[in-house]
Amino acid sequence: MIAALLALFLQVNELTAEEKAEGYVLLFNGRDLAGFKPAAPRWHVEDGELKCRPVDRKTEDTFTAAPLWTEQAYENYVLKVDFKTDKNPESGHSAVILRSEPAKSREPSAIEVSIYGPNRKVGHFCTGAFRYHLNAPSKAAVRPAGEWNTFVLTVSGGWIEVELNGEKVNQLDLDEWTQPGKRPDGSAHKMTRMAPREMPIRSTIGFREDHGTPVWFRNIKLKPL
Repeated sequence: MIAALLALFLQVNELTAEEKAEGYVLLFNGRDLAGFKPAAPRWHVEDGELKCRPVDRKTEDTFTAAPLWTEQAYENYVLKVDFKTDKNPESGHSAVILRSEPAKSREPSAIEVSIYGPNRKVGHFCTGAFRYHLNAPSKAAVRPAGEWNTFVLTVSGGWIEVELNGEKVNQLDLDEWTQPGKRPDGSAHKMTRMAPREMPIRSTIGFREDHGTPVWFRNIKLKPL
């Protein structure tokens, strides 16, 4: 009963009056996969939440990950996303894909913000990190396992900023990342196909399915800049 009452006040999968005034649009309506490309069979809607069905590796040994992509491409925007992992604090292996190579579904040539369980220490394999060892977050701001978290992701030209649960935890200035596999300071990272600066400016947005690990999303809202 308490959870149901809270849901009424949280306006799940709805825009607030302030968000409407600011120009936000809903990318997920809470009912179905309208607005997303269909080629992602493990994704479905359940209780108003976008859910990735987990994989039993004993019976599904041919598993291939398939991110869920928006139908529409976007350029400069602020993206709000609520997400959670399951109640195992070691669980979680997903990401929000902000920019990617055309026609590539899972290559080390994408700008992605990682999602992991709360037991991960600050580094390249924790929530808020830019995937492929591009940049680790400055702090751990993810909530306890099974609780909802909120990303606010700003993509503006070459500038990408990550806010997690109200705290700014990571940022990239892609204009400084001019070489494949090399950070601005010359150290190595794992995006070797192309330089981050050369990533397409306009791209669909993806929600990564990795290792068949369950993950949930809701309140996916975008404000064009």
